[in-house]
Amino acid sequence: MNLRPVRQFDGVEPRVRLPEGARVDMVIVRENTEGEYSEIGGRYGRGTPREFALQENIFTRIGIERIARYAFDRAAERRGHVTSATKSNGIIHTMPFWDEVVAEISSDYPDVSLRKVLIDALAAEMVHRPHEFDVVVASNLFGDILSDLAAATVGSLGVAASANLNPERLFPSMFEPVHGSAPDIAGRGIANPVAAIWSGAMMLDHLGHPEIADRIMQSVESSLLDPATRTADLQGTADTAGVTDAILEGLEQR
Repeated sequence: MNLRPVRQFDGVEPRVRLPEGARVDMVIVRENTEGEYSEIGGRYGRGTPREFALQENIFTRIGIERIARYAFDRAAERRGHVTSATKSNGIIHTMPFWDEVVAEISSDYPDVSLRKVLIDALAAEMVHRPHEFDVVVASNLFGDILSDLAAATVGSLGVAASANLNPERLFPSMFEPVHGSAPDIAGRGIANPVAAIWSGAMMLDHLGHPEIADRIMQSVESSLLDPATRTADLQGTADTAGVTDAILEGLEQR
C-alpha cells in the first residue's frame, strides 16, 4: 500500500486560500497493488477500423479490506475521520464493491467517521477545503491523482513524500518521493530535495528510529522558513545543493 502524507509547512504559502488559522494536514492511503493499474487486457484489431483497447480493473476483497483497515487505523491515531474516494454512480461493478467493503470495515471503528465522496466532487473539495481532510483512502488510480493534487495545494510536488509499505513487515518497504525522476531538469540543480529527504525520514521511522526521523523533519521545517533555503518551486532562491546543505547544517545542530 502507498502512504502519502500532505502537510502545510510554515514559511511556504499554500496555493489555495484557507480560512484564518486553518492548516492542511492529511494522509492519503492509496491501494497500489491492484485496481485500475492491472496489466490484464490489450489492443485488438490493430490497424483495422475496428481496433480497440481493453484494460481490466481488479479489485479483491482482501486488497480492499487491507487498505481500508490501514486507513482506519491511521485515522484512529489522528483526528478520527476517513474519506473514501469512489465513483460508484458510473463505475458500476468495482466501485460499489469498494464502497461495500470499506463500509464493512468501518463498523469495526465506531470512533472513526466515514464519508464516501465521488471522486470528481472530492477533487473539487480538495481544492476548496483541503484543511478539512484527515485520512483519504482511495484506489490505485484515484489515490495517485488525489495525492498529486493535494501536494499542489501546499506548495508543490517537491514536498510530497511517500512510502510503499508492507504493514505486516514480511517483505521490505520502499520509500520515495511522489514525483518522478524529472529527466528534463537533470543536472540543473533546481530540483527540490525535500520530498526525497522526507521519504528518508519516513523510512527511518518505519525502521524504528522515530527520534532521528523527527530531527530530520525539524531541520526540513526550519529550512523552509527562509526563502534563501527553499527552491524556486516554493518561491525560494536556493538550488538543490543549497537546500540540502541547509538541512544538513540544521541536523548537525540538533
